[in-house]
Amino acid sequence: REGIQKNDVFVSNHPQLAGGSHLPDMTVVTPVFSPTSPEDILFFVASRGHHADVGGIAPGSMPPHSKFLHEEGAMVVAFKLVRDGQFDESGITKILQEPANLPGNSGTRNLSDNLSDLRAQVAANHSGIGLLQQLVQEYSLPVVQAYMAFIQKNAEIAVRQMLKEFCKSHGSCVVSATDYMDDGSPITLRITISPDSGNALFDFTGTGPQVLANHNAPPAVTYSAVIYTL
Repeated sequence: REGIQKNDVFVSNHPQLAGGSHLPDMTVVTPVFSPTSPEDILFFVASRGHHADVGGIAPGSMPPHSKFLHEEGAMVVAFKLVRDGQFDESGITKILQEPANLPGNSGTRNLSDNLSDLRAQVAANHSGIGLLQQLVQEYSLPVVQAYMAFIQKNAEIAVRQMLKEFCKSHGSCVVSATDYMDDGSPITLRITISPDSGNALFDFTGTGPQVLANHNAPPAVTYSAVIYTL
């Protein structure tokens, strides 16, 4: 709502609404502004850290018997952790202690560790910004941005080529498999590959519905699993 300003830093961990994995994984994001055009954001630097505890119904914030997200601790969609260079300790403390307002829940059990770890993540981002700025100074902004695109394009070409070779070596461009969770829930995946372009469709139709437990995969984890296997 307030926009993104220089010297702001954000934190989030929500699996469904902010691309998180699970609540103990806190992601700290820092924008990198242009030195010549202060309103232009050139990059984002991010660090994700697993926190030992963020509240919830059990120490460690990964209770095996949880049925609702709030039972695993504090939820953050987006919070301005650093505003104009000032670390908002009171604001993030309130968020980390909020789970205690729910029946059977606790706030974070080691606030000092959370605060120290978040400050370390902010510092790590600051270090990353310094390294980015050094690259830009040495090679120029267009060259750095171009090579960022080259790396992604090269990865895309390599994966497309691998998928096309898979079609040829297996004699089929459609593969499927089904496995089962301990409770019997099926996980079904059908992959359809284009032999010409290397496009691939990962279709999870037939996978069981979400369960009233803590092993549902949010969108970010599903995307990550697909990309990891590729």
